[in-house]
Amino acid sequence: MRSRSLVLQALSRMALLLVWALVGWGALLLASALVNAIDEGSAAAFARLVPARGAAVWGWLAPLSVLLALGAGLVGVALLVTAWRGKAAGDRP
Repeated sequence: MRSRSLVLQALSRMALLLVWALVGWGALLLASALVNAIDEGSAAAFARLVPARGAAVWGWLAPLSVLLALGAGLVGVALLVTAWRGKAAGDRP
């Protein structure tokens, strides 16, 4: 029973590492598209993130990782705002 829980713990840590790696990759892709949008225009820069018709799973990895990075960023901002509001509400009499 103990070895099974250790294996599950190791697998869950690897899955969490993979998700955060995808978040980081998506953030880098989004930053690259934003910088390229200055030179090339937004349509050309963000067109590279859209997969071609009939693309395999690897073709969808870039846009999905960008969406994952945006989602993680939004959740992080929401957590910071709620913590800030909680501290502000706690200071009031």
